[in-house]
Amino acid sequence: MKQEFENHFKTKYPKMVNDNFWGFECGDGWFTLIDKLCSNIQHHIDWKVKQGHDVTQVTLDQVKEKFGTLRFYHTGGDEYIDGMITMAEDISGSICELCGSAGTTAGPGWIKTLCPTHKAEADARQQERL
Repeated sequence: MKQEFENHFKTKYPKMVNDNFWGFECGDGWFTLIDKLCSNIQHHIDWKVKQGHDVTQVTLDQVKEKFGTLRFYHTGGDEYIDGMITMAEDISGSICELCGSAGTTAGPGWIKTLCPTHKAEADARQQERL
C-alpha cells in the first residue's frame, strides 16, 4: 500500500495504529474498504464507551492479503467488531486489490482478487514466464 495511504491511517486512527503495527501488506484497491472498516470500528468503540460499556480499544497488528482476500489482525474489540472484520474480509474477495473495481478471486499460482483488466495482465505475465 502506498506510503501516503499508510500515513492516512496513522493520522486518522491514532488509537488503532501504533508503533507495534506491522503495516499494510496489500494493494491500494482495498484502501476504501479498510478505511470504512476502521471508521466503523472506532465509531462502535467510542459509542459503547460513551454508553458506559467496557470495550477494549482495537489496535492493529497487521493488515495483509492472504489467499486473495483481506486479513485484518488486531487486538481488542468485541464480538460485534469481529463480525465487521469478517464481513470486510469476505467483501474483499469481490474487490480488485490493485484498483478497487469489481473483481474475482482466482489463481493459478498466487491467488489474488483482481478485476478483468488486472487479471488479463497477470495472465499475460504468467504466460511470458512459461
